Amino acid sequence: MYVISIKKSINRILQTPLGTRAMRPEFGSKLYELRDRKFDDLFKALATKYIFEAIKNNEPRVSVDSVDFKIDSRTGKVSFLIYLNNGDKVELKND
Repeated sequence: MYVISIKKSINRILQTPLGTRAMRPEFGSKLYELRDRKFDDLFKALATKYIFEAIKNNEPRVSVDSVDFKIDSRTGKVSFLIYLNNGDKVELKND
């Protein structure tokens, strides 16, 4: 049986805007709502909330322990570092 890796699954979940899948409107995340927002404490709180919710609702194999942020000093792009309960780390880069 083919099973997509947890890291690929989480990346797909978080990069899919919530409500855009016709047959699975609950699939995805609300991270798209944070595009072009100022990177501040509110951004961090909302991003963390959206990541926890999306993974809890769509990836039953793991849960999130914590979320951290990394900013590229050259481009200003934010990456999300997601630490899972199984010890893995998933990095979601802002393309």
